Amino acid sequence: MTDLELALRELDVDWPETPDLATAVRARIEPRRRSPWRRRWAYAVAALALLFGATMAASPAARTDVLRWLGLKSVEIKKQPPRPRPGAGLNLGTPSTVDALRKRGVRVRVPRALKDSPDVYATRLFDGTLAASLVYDGPVLVQTFRASVDRFIEKSVASADAVEDVTVNGKPGYFITGAHGFAFEAPNADVYYEDQRIAGNTLLVEGDGLLLRIEGAITKDRAVEIAKSVE
Repeated sequence: MTDLELALRELDVDWPETPDLATAVRARIEPRRRSPWRRRWAYAVAALALLFGATMAASPAARTDVLRWLGLKSVEIKKQPPRPRPGAGLNLGTPSTVDALRKRGVRVRVPRALKDSPDVYATRLFDGTLAASLVYDGPVLVQTFRASVDRFIEKSVASADAVEDVTVNGKPGYFITGAHGFAFEAPNADVYYEDQRIAGNTLLVEGDGLLLRIEGAITKDRAVEIAKSVE
């Protein structure tokens, strides 16, 4: 044995205890071993939730039992059908948006006086041009297209109860009471006829090469208020 080895053996060193490596390694490994079981448990809980929801939706008796068990006897759960949109069934054409119509070159007038979100349609008229049709709750139709009715209004609405001259923001218009349709002159100078879309009254306002049409179960004052708010 060399002098160096003898010197090392005679050293009195306070060495630290050997760490428990086995326990530390086991603690790192065991969660990974359990993870497949955790995933299976999560899948089982998700499947149970789906089954519970389907049962609650399909079975009124099951809903009643669960609510009674939870102490919510006075609570009633009903499955309501989706509310139909105001433009459904009016045959106004292809659903669209205000931005999409404007990108296609269609001039759109949106009334600030009507606060709810409208159904928007691209309506193909008899002359082949597009009209912007906005249908609000009520329903109320707000439509803009390139046309004029000034030459034909008195003759074309003979079935109406009354036709009154009005002025909206300095522009001429007509308020039509009762069931009617009306004739209009298209940009190509041909004359076409437009049927009434919604039962009620109609306000027609001409200006800037456009015809603004507001139709529904509304009074003249309300129709004029809506027309004044378009932008």
